[in-house]
Amino acid sequence: MANLDTLFEQWLEGKPLTSEALEQLKTSAQYGTMLAQAQRWQAQSIDYKQQPVPDWDRSSTLGVKPQRSKQSNAAIWAVAASIMVCTLVYLVPSKNTESELQLAKQTKLLESQQKQIDQLQNIITAQNELQQQHMYQLTKEAIATGRVERQEDINSLISYMKTQRAQDHAYLRMQLNDLAEQVQGQPLAAVAKN
Repeated sequence: MANLDTLFEQWLEGKPLTSEALEQLKTSAQYGTMLAQAQRWQAQSIDYKQQPVPDWDRSSTLGVKPQRSKQSNAAIWAVAASIMVCTLVYLVPSKNTESELQLAKQTKLLESQQKQIDQLQNIITAQNELQQQHMYQLTKEAIATGRVERQEDINSLISYMKTQRAQDHAYLRMQLNDLAEQVQGQPLAAVAKN
């Protein structure tokens, strides 16, 4: 597609193309129609002849300029006076100006209140995010403390079990020794070996 695009640009610039390249452009659906249209435009531009502008009686078409009379001068002055009156009406302050000033003040007050509301909402949002961060931190600390306490409890349980086990072993040895002393009067084959 890019190849056809460059071929078409070269043809438009007037560079000579091979018959194969020209045939590729003609057989392409997109570039074939563009090529045919460009050839028509080139043919029409070659056949174009500029025509001279015809000469006609301009005064009969556009009319003769009328001469100004005293009435037309009065009309001009009347229009100018009405324009002056209209501008004075708009420029001179009226009673509506006070109500417009009050309306403008109220509008400014409402805008400032809206800005304050927006600021308060931003502050509330920031505080909520800060509280969430604090709650997360407190939760992490509680979990860490709980882990440490559980670890300490487990260690104390293990040490208690070791102590208990050692005591049980000592008690069993004492019983075995007592039993051995009782049995000493009996033959050696019957004595329990430690």
